Amino acid sequence: MNKFIFFQNAANDCMVYPLRRLQSVEGKDDALDFSFESSATGNDVVTVTLADDSDELLAMQATAQLINKHPHSDGIIVVADDVNSVYAHSAMTAVGAAG
Repeated sequence: MNKFIFFQNAANDCMVYPLRRLQSVEGKDDALDFSFESSATGNDVVTVTLADDSDELLAMQATAQLINKHPHSDGIIVVADDVNSVYAHSAMTAVGAAG
């Protein structure tokens, strides 16, 4: 079964990417940038904001553990969902638009 990474930042605004297209996760000052290969534009980057002074490495490790956790009965891995307040790590606070 294919796995998909899910981000949602508003009631009618969500993004789902195939896990196989994840190219990198870059830790920045209080944020993580998820970079995905996109057939249309080259790369899409989804930014997940972290609480002030958070440890980006811990948030990346929690995300990796979530991705590798079993089972994913529906194939969807929720990394950040602002609508339902579900995040891969407690330091995650918001999802930006893909760009």
